[in-house]
Amino acid sequence: MKKIYSWNAVAAFLASGKVANYKITKVEKVGFNDMEGSIYHVNIKIETLEGYKNTFVTFEINSTYIDELEDDETITDYLTTALFSYYALG
Repeated sequence: MKKIYSWNAVAAFLASGKVANYKITKVEKVGFNDMEGSIYHVNIKIETLEGYKNTFVTFEINSTYIDELEDDETITDYLTTALFSYYALG
């Protein structure tokens, strides 16, 4: 079974100083919950600095994370920018 991480865990790893680059490769709507709205699984490819292992990670978010999505913006672009902003400020 695949391990699903939280938004905070992924953002903390990105902010750890071990990451050279990252790219969101897939966003998949996996369900709906009356309390949280739509539930998404987001796959992200993380390229680390030399000496660390590159990895693919899946994290789960709900639709409250994409409330500010603009009409002309894709979920992938929005989350890429949001993750960068989140970990850069942390």
